Amino acid sequence: MSIHEQAPASRVPSLISDLLKGGRELRPAQIEMAIQVDRAIEEEVPVILEAPTGTGKTGGYLVPLIRSGKTVLVSTANKALQDQVYFKDVPFLQRHLQPFGAVMMKGVGSYVCRDRLHEARKDLRVFDLHPELEQLLERVQSDFTFSGDFEALDFTLSADLRAQVNGDRDVCAWSKCDFFDQCYIRKMRDTALSAQVVIVNHTLLLLDAAADGAILPHRETDVLVIDEAHHLADEATSAFTVSIRPTQLASLLQLRAVKEHAPETLYNEIGQLATNLWSRVEQTQFGTSTKVPFREPMPEALALSTKLVDLADALRLNRPENQSEKESALYDKLLKRVQNLANGMQLVFAVQTEGKYVHYLERIAVGSQRAVKFQVCAAPLDVAPFLKEKLFDKSPCVVMTSATLATVGPNPTKPEENGRPNFAYFRKQVGLSQGDYPQVIERILPATFDYKNRALLYIPRGVPEPVYGNGLHVQRYMQAVADEMGKLVMASRGRAFLLFSSRRMLDEVYGRIASSLPFPVLSQGHDMSRAELTRRFRAEEGSVLFGLKSFWEGVDIAGEALSLVVIDKLPFGVPDDPVHEARVNLMKANNENWFGGYVLPQVVLQLKQGVGRLLRTSEDRGVMAILDTRLVTKGYGRDVLGALPPSRRTTQIADVERFFAV
Repeated sequence: MSIHEQAPASRVPSLISDLLKGGRELRPAQIEMAIQVDRAIEEEVPVILEAPTGTGKTGGYLVPLIRSGKTVLVSTANKALQDQVYFKDVPFLQRHLQPFGAVMMKGVGSYVCRDRLHEARKDLRVFDLHPELEQLLERVQSDFTFSGDFEALDFTLSADLRAQVNGDRDVCAWSKCDFFDQCYIRKMRDTALSAQVVIVNHTLLLLDAAADGAILPHRETDVLVIDEAHHLADEATSAFTVSIRPTQLASLLQLRAVKEHAPETLYNEIGQLATNLWSRVEQTQFGTSTKVPFREPMPEALALSTKLVDLADALRLNRPENQSEKESALYDKLLKRVQNLANGMQLVFAVQTEGKYVHYLERIAVGSQRAVKFQVCAAPLDVAPFLKEKLFDKSPCVVMTSATLATVGPNPTKPEENGRPNFAYFRKQVGLSQGDYPQVIERILPATFDYKNRALLYIPRGVPEPVYGNGLHVQRYMQAVADEMGKLVMASRGRAFLLFSSRRMLDEVYGRIASSLPFPVLSQGHDMSRAELTRRFRAEEGSVLFGLKSFWEGVDIAGEALSLVVIDKLPFGVPDDPVHEARVNLMKANNENWFGGYVLPQVVLQLKQGVGRLLRTSEDRGVMAILDTRLVTKGYGRDVLGALPPSRRTTQIADVERFFAV
């Protein structure tokens, strides 16, 4: 059956005409995407669409949604993608399709708080420490078009100053605040109430869902769009992970209201218990890991949680009289903050959540000096039930799209699809089971770029299979990878991303070949942000970039500047990651196919993201190289290759050299 027969036929010509407005080129994949979204609106069912790079997916879902008159909540993976939709795609459609209201919403910490700014300016020392405060004050006072969004400033605020003047729910009096009429956050929320399209990020969407709609403004939303939907399950895991950090206690104890109204003995007890707790955490033996699971309660933390409950009771008992409305609202926030911290500590440290949460200690290196900080976390083992209840059961029409959603692995409800790319893994992770949602529309849209003629996939046979640990065999493996990468970079005349699955491997290969490459060399983790590395890669001809996971996706380098993408090995997850390990163990206990149903699909999705860096426009051409012979020696290799773009394949470096010689 043709795609035109699967949609209301009378609207197909109109959709195609709308998509071609503004001089846009005909994109069959985008047309099919718009038709399937239109069908989902009509039938009020969810739709899952894998839309390869170049589809024009924002237009593909927004055109039918805007034309329908429905109210839409669009959620993207991060703030950068929000900006792209709001500042690039929305204005184009407003000019060439029809006028419609749109607003971008971020978390309150992304906006200037006028009340906190007013308090900061009272301290002259702040001006001495942060001279940019004067610029910020001038912008707030004189620019009536300023939205309050820090990203809209044409100058940089230090992290310390921003932390002093940004929105903070813990100290927000909301309607009781003296600056409520001028509040940037209130204005943003009011605008969202009347807009047809509201653009948020996944974190904000999920936190609002967890709070039963208490964060986003109360509005009827007809359609929820989850763009970059392959991030949804991981973002949900992060959003609902309860984390306890030393700064949470330290900042609480520094509050004037706590110092003035908490009994001195109790205040000191809490401080001493906190010191003892973090001293114990810092003595943890992490080895080479950054996360270490724990399965026994920590008495110091549980005692601290009890004392925090006592603190909440004491603050409630010693509540000052004759408070103003603002003071009363802020005091209520303080009581709730103390109680939430006590509850969080109990959840994290009591370890009484078997089968629901994974408990672990984590060390984090922050800043250019790589200072080590610690936190203790409880991460949800399975987010599917939550997503089902909070998102899909409440939104009859949900559009989910990404360039990488289909993967390999068993498809229990459609066994005829086993061995072929399918959405079974994605649906299980987010709670869209076939049994509960049998009417979901699924489509893998056709590739937009000519991979067969413009791309080459190289898998060398001479590199040994990946090995781990230490010893001579590991050194030989690393040297083989380094040698192969060196040959490839010389063949491509630079213009390359070398992508690694671990910091150790990146550093080893960098140390072996970087100094011998006659091209500009850039490496992630050497005091340069991802944005600066990307800028320099574009600017310096023939650059070679050594990158880690954050360069596997979300980086768009079009043209000849990027002509080679090399991946060191299949990106299997870190086996000792506590959450990954717990999920695998649970599947083993339930006699489920943990490798084919969980581990391998993750590898395929990340691999598709990595090779997807190569062709970004129809004029691009280049080589994708995966230096992992398991693709041709293991039984699962054929399925993995079948999920990758349909390019020509070779095992000979000579073919790569001929490709670049043309």
